[in-house]
Amino acid sequence: MKGSVPMSRRIILLLPFLLMFTGWHSAAVAAESRDIKADEIRGVQRTPQTRSTLPKTQVTNQKLKAPKPDLTITAMSITPTIPKKGQKVLFKARVLNKGVVSAPWHQAAIRVGGETHPPPISVHELAPNASWEIKRQIVLGHAGKFVVAFIADASKGVAESNENNNIKYMNFMVTELLPDLTLVDPVFTPANPKAGDAVTVTATLKNIGDVVAGAHHSGIRIGGQSQPDIIGSIGHLDVWTPQSQKHVVSRMWYTSKPGTFIVRLYTDVNNEVKEKRENNNVVSLTIHVAP
Repeated sequence: MKGSVPMSRRIILLLPFLLMFTGWHSAAVAAESRDIKADEIRGVQRTPQTRSTLPKTQVTNQKLKAPKPDLTITAMSITPTIPKKGQKVLFKARVLNKGVVSAPWHQAAIRVGGETHPPPISVHELAPNASWEIKRQIVLGHAGKFVVAFIADASKGVAESNENNNIKYMNFMVTELLPDLTLVDPVFTPANPKAGDAVTVTATLKNIGDVVAGAHHSGIRIGGQSQPDIIGSIGHLDVWTPQSQKHVVSRMWYTSKPGTFIVRLYTDVNNEVKEKRENNNVVSLTIHVAP
């Protein structure tokens, strides 16, 4: 046909267009296959990117606590219970291992009063539930109120499961060495007095204290007298024993009229002697006098 282009020429003319289309298609495919950032697309807000990590299970390799001994104090005692000044006093207790393993050799202590450095007491190895007796004997030179502390592991050489039960306390009293005057066994004769009779009133005087009683006076009060009359004095009185010589306080009273009379005998009537007790210095008798 006139004016027609040969086929071979057409192919040559179309070739550049085919190459251009192939390059454009390859670029488009490459664009689709890569990650598109948010800021490359209009209208999409960019958000901060964080690294996502899976929560890990934390395995704690905590070591099991090793079993330990546990030392404490039990069976405390003081002998005598109420000691006297200058007397030997024995303090005793037991160190007990309450733990589940043995406690090694260590030192305990018994602290009396205001001591700061009591002597150490050795305690041998203690198996679980075993105990060891600790004791200490001392002479207390002062009277008053005191505290004794019994201390397990005083040297702090044992690692224990409980460090708060190593010490226990006891309160005790030390009494002063004092005399104690008293009157006992009051009697009067004759047994059935009459008005005008001479009646003898007698009681036995004893010192049941710790030491000799110094000089003091005795007295008697009859009926409604406001104050006792002094009837004698004593230079000193030894501590009473069953073998002691009997010491009496006696007064003869002349009855002037019949009636019922209360007669009181006193020792240490003027409070000249410091005693353990002051409430046992008087003894009373009721005497009926016939007409």
